[in-house]
Amino acid sequence: MFVLTLDQQDSRSNADAVPRVLDALSPITTVVPFARTIGDEVQGVLDDPEAVAEAVRRIGIDSDWHIGIGIGEVERPLPEATTEGRGAAFYAARQAVETAKSAPAHLVVNADPDGEHRVLAEAALRLLVSTLGELRSHSRGYVGFRLDDPDATQAQIAAEFDVSQQAVSRVLAAGPADLVAGAERLARHHLARHDAAQSEGAEHVD
Repeated sequence: MFVLTLDQQDSRSNADAVPRVLDALSPITTVVPFARTIGDEVQGVLDDPEAVAEAVRRIGIDSDWHIGIGIGEVERPLPEATTEGRGAAFYAARQAVETAKSAPAHLVVNADPDGEHRVLAEAALRLLVSTLGELRSHSRGYVGFRLDDPDATQAQIAAEFDVSQQAVSRVLAAGPADLVAGAERLARHHLARHDAAQSEGAEHVD
């Protein structure tokens, strides 16, 4: 199971970004929905590595966040609200988001037991977030639109954002969408491999 805990960067000097990130995360399939926990913090519970990687991409496109991802078991039955959740994945996510405040790309993946796939998933997600972080906010939007709708033309993207096709072309020609898509696929692979290895280990213990 995966628990994502987000903490808004520079929240004291920036407007509350929680409503916006919750809207950005609304298409993500969750076990316990993303919701504000306290202040400018958001948390959700997921069981699909693909959804985790997509969620990180949507967070990176939306705004600047400290991102903590915990992988592990959770106590069942799962509550309706993440604030009532307990288990290793929740504790790992809490440690991860605190560590993320001084980590590369402000993102940490934490799991117990640890493993190579956890390390590689974290590296791929950091690449994803760093690539998006180098772009201006409107450019992130172009990339997000292209990844959500790979068949969209540059003209359609330009119309969506009310900019010229040349503006969209300048951003996409540099290849950020390809970098982000590749990092997302790599992260999905290693998150799934780590989750599978963790499940196998739990079965052996039982």
